[in-house]
Amino acid sequence: MTGDVSDSGPPAIQPPGSKRFQLLALDGGGAKALFTAHVLARLEADLGVKIVESFDLIAGTSAGGIIALGLGAGMRPAEIVDHYADLTERVFPRARQARWRWVPRAWSPAYSGVVLRKVLGEVLGSRLLGGSAKRLIIPSWDVQRGEVHIFKTPHHSRLRRDGRIPMVDVAMATTAAPTYFPAAKVDGQRLIDGGVWANNPSVVAIGEAVSMLGVSLEAIRVLNIGTIDQRTNHPERLDTGGWATWATSAAPLMITASSRGTQGTATHLLGQEKFTRFDANVPGDIFTLDRASPGALAGLAAGQSRVLGPIYTDKFADHIASPYTPSFGPGDSATTPTPPGGTS
Repeated sequence: MTGDVSDSGPPAIQPPGSKRFQLLALDGGGAKALFTAHVLARLEADLGVKIVESFDLIAGTSAGGIIALGLGAGMRPAEIVDHYADLTERVFPRARQARWRWVPRAWSPAYSGVVLRKVLGEVLGSRLLGGSAKRLIIPSWDVQRGEVHIFKTPHHSRLRRDGRIPMVDVAMATTAAPTYFPAAKVDGQRLIDGGVWANNPSVVAIGEAVSMLGVSLEAIRVLNIGTIDQRTNHPERLDTGGWATWATSAAPLMITASSRGTQGTATHLLGQEKFTRFDANVPGDIFTLDRASPGALAGLAAGQSRVLGPIYTDKFADHIASPYTPSFGPGDSATTPTPPGGTS
Protein backbone atom coordinates (compact mmCIF):
# COMPACT_ATOMS: atom_id res chain seq x y z
CA MET A 1 0.00 0.00 0.00
CA THR A 2 1.48 3.34 -1.02
CA GLY A 3 0.84 6.41 1.09
CA ASP A 4 4.04 8.44 1.28
CA VAL A 5 7.78 8.21 1.79
CA SER A 6 8.44 6.47 5.09
CA ASP A 7 11.18 5.21 7.36
CA SER A 8 11.43 4.02 10.92
CA GLY A 9 10.30 6.55 13.45
CA PRO A 10 8.24 7.17 16.56
CA PRO A 11 4.67 5.86 16.66
CA ALA A 12 3.25 9.31 15.96
CA ILE A 13 4.20 12.97 15.75
CA GLN A 14 1.99 13.80 18.65
CA PRO A 15 -0.23 11.34 20.52
CA PRO A 16 -3.83 12.49 20.10
CA GLY A 17 -4.05 13.02 23.85
CA SER A 18 -7.80 12.46 24.04
CA LYS A 19 -9.74 9.44 25.20
CA ARG A 20 -11.87 9.78 22.07
CA PHE A 21 -10.69 10.11 18.47
CA GLN A 22 -13.33 11.07 15.92
CA LEU A 23 -13.20 10.43 12.19
CA LEU A 24 -15.25 12.06 9.44
CA ALA A 25 -15.43 9.84 6.34
CA LEU A 26 -16.95 11.24 3.14
CA ASP A 27 -17.98 8.93 0.28
CA GLY A 28 -17.43 9.58 -3.40
CA GLY A 29 -20.39 10.23 -5.66
CA GLY A 30 -19.63 12.77 -8.37
CA ALA A 31 -22.31 15.45 -8.70
CA LYS A 32 -24.27 13.79 -5.88
CA ALA A 33 -21.67 14.92 -3.34
CA LEU A 34 -23.44 18.28 -3.26
CA PHE A 35 -25.80 16.44 -0.89
CA THR A 36 -22.89 15.82 1.51
CA ALA A 37 -21.83 19.47 1.49
CA HIS A 38 -25.43 20.59 2.10
CA VAL A 39 -25.80 18.20 5.06
CA LEU A 40 -22.64 19.54 6.71
CA ALA A 41 -23.73 23.12 6.08
CA ARG A 42 -27.17 22.46 7.57
CA LEU A 43 -25.65 20.90 10.68
CA GLU A 44 -23.48 23.95 11.23
CA ALA A 45 -26.40 26.33 10.74
CA ASP A 46 -28.86 24.37 12.89
CA LEU A 47 -26.53 23.48 15.76
CA GLY A 48 -24.25 26.51 15.80
CA VAL A 49 -21.15 24.33 15.53
CA LYS A 50 -18.03 24.25 13.40
CA ILE A 51 -17.89 20.72 12.02
CA VAL A 52 -14.12 20.42 11.68
CA GLU A 53 -13.58 21.15 15.37
CA SER A 54 -15.18 17.82 16.29
CA PHE A 55 -13.01 15.60 14.07
CA ASP A 56 -9.39 14.57 14.54
CA LEU A 57 -9.02 13.06 11.05
CA ILE A 58 -11.01 13.60 7.84
CA ALA A 59 -11.03 11.07 5.00
CA GLY A 60 -12.61 11.70 1.62
CA THR A 61 -12.72 9.73 -1.61
CA SER A 62 -13.33 11.21 -5.07
CA ALA A 63 -15.96 13.97 -4.70
CA GLY A 64 -15.78 13.41 -0.95
CA GLY A 65 -12.07 14.08 -1.28
CA ILE A 66 -12.79 17.50 -2.77
CA ILE A 67 -15.00 18.32 0.21
CA ALA A 68 -12.34 17.04 2.63
CA LEU A 69 -9.70 19.21 0.96
CA GLY A 70 -12.02 22.20 1.18
CA LEU A 71 -12.48 21.62 4.92
CA GLY A 72 -8.74 21.25 5.35
CA ALA A 73 -8.22 24.49 3.43
CA GLY A 74 -10.30 26.32 6.00
CA MET A 75 -13.61 26.58 4.12
CA ARG A 76 -16.92 26.28 5.88
CA PRO A 77 -19.40 23.77 4.41
CA ALA A 78 -21.69 26.59 3.20
CA GLU A 79 -18.80 27.92 1.10
CA ILE A 80 -18.14 24.44 -0.25
CA VAL A 81 -21.81 24.16 -1.27
CA ASP A 82 -21.49 27.26 -3.46
CA HIS A 83 -18.20 26.15 -4.98
CA TYR A 84 -19.39 22.59 -5.60
CA ALA A 85 -22.61 23.69 -7.28
CA ASP A 86 -20.54 25.84 -9.64
CA LEU A 87 -18.13 22.96 -10.25
CA THR A 88 -20.84 20.51 -11.31
CA GLU A 89 -22.48 23.11 -13.57
CA ARG A 90 -19.22 23.79 -15.41
CA VAL A 91 -17.63 20.34 -15.40
CA PHE A 92 -20.70 18.30 -16.42
CA PRO A 93 -22.39 20.52 -19.06
CA ARG A 94 -23.20 17.71 -21.47
CA ALA A 95 -25.06 15.80 -18.77
CA ARG A 96 -27.80 18.41 -19.03
CA GLN A 97 -27.79 18.62 -22.82
CA ALA A 98 -27.23 15.16 -24.26
CA ARG A 99 -29.74 12.38 -23.97
CA TRP A 100 -27.03 9.90 -24.94
CA ARG A 101 -24.40 11.38 -22.63
CA TRP A 102 -22.73 7.97 -22.12
CA VAL A 103 -21.88 7.49 -25.82
CA PRO A 104 -18.61 9.55 -25.83
CA ARG A 105 -17.19 7.31 -23.08
CA ALA A 106 -16.94 4.46 -25.58
CA TRP A 107 -13.78 6.03 -27.03
CA SER A 108 -12.55 8.72 -24.64
CA PRO A 109 -13.38 10.33 -21.29
CA ALA A 110 -16.73 12.07 -21.34
CA TYR A 111 -15.55 15.22 -19.56
CA SER A 112 -12.59 17.55 -19.68
CA GLY A 113 -9.82 17.21 -17.15
CA VAL A 114 -8.64 20.68 -18.20
CA VAL A 115 -11.95 22.23 -17.15
CA LEU A 116 -11.98 20.28 -13.88
CA ARG A 117 -8.46 21.48 -13.02
CA LYS A 118 -9.37 25.07 -13.85
CA VAL A 119 -12.41 25.04 -11.58
CA LEU A 120 -10.55 23.31 -8.74
CA GLY A 121 -7.69 25.77 -9.11
CA GLU A 122 -10.04 28.71 -8.70
CA VAL A 123 -11.12 27.30 -5.34
CA LEU A 124 -8.00 25.66 -3.91
CA GLY A 125 -5.45 27.99 -5.49
CA SER A 126 -1.80 27.15 -4.79
CA ARG A 127 -2.41 25.58 -1.39
CA LEU A 128 -0.35 22.50 -0.62
CA LEU A 129 -1.66 19.39 1.10
CA GLY A 130 0.76 20.14 3.93
CA GLY A 131 -1.06 23.43 4.50
CA SER A 132 -4.22 21.69 5.63
CA ALA A 133 -5.47 22.68 9.05
CA LYS A 134 -6.76 19.12 9.61
CA ARG A 135 -5.29 15.66 9.25
CA LEU A 136 -6.46 14.36 5.86
CA ILE A 137 -6.28 11.07 3.98
CA ILE A 138 -7.41 10.94 0.34
CA PRO A 139 -7.47 7.56 -1.51
CA SER A 140 -6.48 7.12 -5.14
CA TRP A 141 -5.26 4.22 -7.32
CA ASP A 142 -1.93 3.92 -9.15
CA VAL A 143 -2.76 2.33 -12.51
CA GLN A 144 0.85 1.93 -13.60
CA ARG A 145 1.90 -0.02 -10.52
CA GLY A 146 -1.51 -1.57 -9.87
CA GLU A 147 -1.43 -0.46 -6.24
CA VAL A 148 -3.34 1.57 -3.69
CA HIS A 149 -2.17 5.17 -3.39
CA ILE A 150 -3.23 7.27 -0.41
CA PHE A 151 -2.43 10.96 -0.08
CA LYS A 152 -1.76 11.97 3.51
CA THR A 153 -1.09 15.21 5.31
CA PRO A 154 2.21 15.19 7.27
CA HIS A 155 0.58 14.03 10.49
CA HIS A 156 3.39 11.58 11.26
CA SER A 157 7.17 11.98 11.14
CA ARG A 158 7.35 9.31 8.41
CA LEU A 159 5.09 11.24 6.04
CA ARG A 160 7.44 13.50 4.15
CA ARG A 161 6.40 13.80 0.52
CA ASP A 162 2.67 14.40 0.12
CA GLY A 163 2.71 17.64 2.10
CA ARG A 164 4.50 19.32 -0.81
CA ILE A 165 1.87 18.27 -3.38
CA PRO A 166 -0.70 20.91 -4.43
CA MET A 167 -4.22 20.24 -3.21
CA VAL A 168 -5.41 20.61 -6.82
CA ASP A 169 -3.27 17.65 -7.89
CA VAL A 170 -4.62 15.53 -5.04
CA ALA A 171 -8.19 16.45 -6.02
CA MET A 172 -7.54 15.60 -9.68
CA ALA A 173 -6.14 12.19 -8.72
CA THR A 174 -8.92 11.10 -6.38
CA THR A 175 -11.67 12.19 -8.83
CA ALA A 176 -10.24 10.75 -12.08
CA ALA A 177 -13.08 8.27 -12.56
CA PRO A 178 -12.51 5.95 -15.55
CA THR A 179 -14.61 6.91 -18.59
CA TYR A 180 -15.51 10.24 -16.96
CA PHE A 181 -12.07 11.90 -16.70
CA PRO A 182 -8.55 11.10 -17.90
CA ALA A 183 -6.06 9.68 -15.41
CA ALA A 184 -4.22 12.32 -13.38
CA LYS A 185 -0.45 12.59 -13.54
CA VAL A 186 0.97 13.49 -10.15
CA ASP A 187 4.68 13.33 -9.33
CA GLY A 188 5.24 11.09 -12.36
CA GLN A 189 2.51 8.65 -11.37
CA ARG A 190 -0.69 7.85 -13.27
CA LEU A 191 -3.53 7.94 -10.76
CA ILE A 192 -7.28 7.39 -10.97
CA ASP A 193 -10.35 7.72 -8.76
CA GLY A 194 -9.97 6.26 -5.27
CA GLY A 195 -13.55 5.04 -5.59
CA VAL A 196 -12.35 2.02 -7.56
CA TRP A 197 -11.30 0.46 -4.24
CA ALA A 198 -12.40 2.74 -1.36
CA ASN A 199 -15.48 4.72 -2.32
CA ASN A 200 -16.31 4.69 1.38
CA PRO A 201 -13.02 5.62 3.13
CA SER A 202 -14.13 4.70 6.66
CA VAL A 203 -11.92 1.64 7.06
CA VAL A 204 -8.96 3.47 5.52
CA ALA A 205 -9.43 6.19 8.16
CA ILE A 206 -9.73 3.65 10.98
CA GLY A 207 -6.56 1.92 9.81
CA GLU A 208 -4.69 5.23 9.70
CA ALA A 209 -5.78 6.17 13.20
CA VAL A 210 -4.70 2.82 14.62
CA SER A 211 -1.49 2.14 12.68
CA MET A 212 -0.05 5.63 12.23
CA LEU A 213 -1.45 7.62 15.13
CA GLY A 214 -1.48 4.94 17.80
CA VAL A 215 -5.19 5.26 18.59
CA SER A 216 -7.00 2.26 20.06
CA LEU A 217 -10.12 0.93 18.36
CA GLU A 218 -12.03 1.53 21.58
CA ALA A 219 -11.34 5.27 21.32
CA ILE A 220 -12.59 5.71 17.74
CA ARG A 221 -15.95 7.06 16.62
CA VAL A 222 -16.80 7.49 12.96
CA LEU A 223 -19.35 9.67 11.16
CA ASN A 224 -19.62 8.39 7.60
CA ILE A 225 -21.69 10.48 5.19
CA GLY A 226 -22.73 9.05 1.83
CA THR A 227 -23.97 10.71 -1.33
CA ILE A 228 -27.48 9.22 -1.50
CA ASP A 229 -28.26 5.52 -1.26
CA GLN A 230 -30.26 4.59 -4.33
CA ARG A 231 -32.31 1.43 -4.25
CA THR A 232 -30.92 -0.43 -7.23
CA ASN A 233 -32.85 -2.58 -9.62
CA HIS A 234 -31.07 -5.72 -10.84
CA PRO A 235 -33.07 -7.01 -13.81
CA GLU A 236 -32.69 -10.69 -14.59
CA ARG A 237 -31.09 -9.93 -17.97
CA LEU A 238 -27.94 -8.85 -16.11
CA ASP A 239 -27.53 -12.33 -14.63
CA THR A 240 -26.52 -13.70 -18.02
CA GLY A 241 -25.45 -10.47 -19.71
CA GLY A 242 -22.14 -9.59 -21.38
CA TRP A 243 -20.19 -6.34 -21.42
CA ALA A 244 -22.80 -4.51 -23.52
CA THR A 245 -25.58 -5.46 -21.11
CA TRP A 246 -23.55 -4.42 -18.09
CA ALA A 247 -22.10 -1.23 -19.61
CA THR A 248 -24.27 1.23 -17.69
CA SER A 249 -24.91 -0.93 -14.62
CA ALA A 250 -21.50 -2.20 -13.52
CA ALA A 251 -20.04 1.03 -12.12
CA PRO A 252 -23.02 2.00 -9.90
CA LEU A 253 -23.24 -1.58 -8.62
CA MET A 254 -19.55 -1.74 -7.70
CA ILE A 255 -19.64 1.67 -6.00
CA THR A 256 -22.65 0.65 -3.91
CA ALA A 257 -21.16 -2.73 -3.06
CA SER A 258 -17.85 -1.15 -2.04
CA SER A 259 -19.52 1.39 0.24
CA ARG A 260 -21.80 -1.13 1.92
CA GLY A 261 -19.02 -3.67 2.34
CA THR A 262 -16.87 -1.06 4.03
CA GLN A 263 -19.79 -0.06 6.24
CA GLY A 264 -20.13 -3.64 7.42
CA THR A 265 -16.41 -3.98 8.12
CA ALA A 266 -16.25 -0.68 10.02
CA THR A 267 -19.26 -1.62 12.12
CA HIS A 268 -17.69 -5.01 12.87
CA LEU A 269 -14.46 -3.32 14.00
CA LEU A 270 -15.99 -0.59 16.14
CA GLY A 271 -19.47 -1.77 17.07
CA GLN A 272 -22.79 -0.23 16.09
CA GLU A 273 -22.66 2.54 18.68
CA LYS A 274 -19.35 3.92 17.47
CA PHE A 275 -19.99 3.87 13.73
CA THR A 276 -22.68 6.14 12.30
CA ARG A 277 -23.57 5.91 8.61
CA PHE A 278 -25.76 8.69 7.26
CA ASP A 279 -27.40 8.79 3.85
CA ALA A 280 -30.69 9.45 2.08
CA ASN A 281 -32.61 6.54 0.54
CA VAL A 282 -34.18 7.28 -2.84
CA PRO A 283 -35.36 5.21 -5.81
CA GLY A 284 -32.69 4.22 -8.31
CA ASP A 285 -31.83 6.12 -11.51
CA ILE A 286 -32.91 9.55 -10.18
CA PHE A 287 -29.32 10.71 -9.71
CA THR A 288 -26.07 9.68 -11.41
CA LEU A 289 -22.42 10.61 -10.99
CA ASP A 290 -22.78 13.33 -13.63
CA ARG A 291 -26.47 14.18 -13.42
CA ALA A 292 -28.05 15.39 -10.20
CA SER A 293 -30.49 18.25 -9.69
CA PRO A 294 -28.96 20.79 -7.28
CA GLY A 295 -32.42 21.75 -6.02
CA ALA A 296 -33.40 18.14 -5.37
CA LEU A 297 -30.14 17.46 -3.53
CA ALA A 298 -30.60 20.56 -1.38
CA GLY A 299 -34.13 19.45 -0.53
CA LEU A 300 -33.02 15.95 0.44
CA ALA A 301 -30.25 17.38 2.61
CA ALA A 302 -32.68 19.75 4.32
CA GLY A 303 -34.95 16.89 5.31
CA GLN A 304 -32.27 14.36 6.20
CA SER A 305 -30.15 16.78 8.24
CA ARG A 306 -33.11 17.12 10.64
CA VAL A 307 -32.62 13.44 11.39
CA LEU A 308 -28.86 13.67 11.75
CA GLY A 309 -28.88 16.77 13.97
CA PRO A 310 -29.87 15.02 17.24
CA ILE A 311 -27.58 12.08 16.46
CA TYR A 312 -24.66 14.42 15.86
CA THR A 313 -25.39 16.29 19.08
CA ASP A 314 -25.56 13.08 21.07
CA LYS A 315 -22.53 11.30 19.63
CA PHE A 316 -20.08 13.83 18.21
CA ALA A 317 -20.66 17.46 19.19
CA ASP A 318 -19.14 17.31 22.69
CA HIS A 319 -15.69 16.30 21.40
CA ILE A 320 -12.99 18.86 20.60
CA ALA A 321 -10.40 17.47 18.19
CA SER A 322 -6.83 17.06 19.34
CA PRO A 323 -4.37 19.74 18.18
CA TYR A 324 -2.64 19.11 14.85
CA THR A 325 0.67 20.62 13.78
CA PRO A 326 2.09 19.42 10.44
CA SER A 327 5.54 17.85 10.62
CA PHE A 328 8.00 18.01 7.75
CA GLY A 329 10.92 15.61 7.78
CA PRO A 330 14.61 16.22 7.06
CA GLY A 331 15.33 17.38 3.53
CA ASP A 332 11.88 18.86 2.98
CA SER A 333 11.59 22.25 1.41
CA ALA A 334 11.72 25.14 3.83
CA THR A 335 9.02 26.89 1.83
CA THR A 336 5.97 27.53 3.97
CA PRO A 337 2.77 26.12 2.41
CA THR A 338 -0.01 28.57 1.62
CA PRO A 339 -1.95 28.89 4.89
CA PRO A 340 -5.47 27.43 4.96
CA GLY A 341 -7.98 30.11 4.10
CA GLY A 342 -5.22 32.39 2.81
CA THR A 343 -5.12 34.07 -0.56
CA SER A 344 -4.68 31.84 -3.57
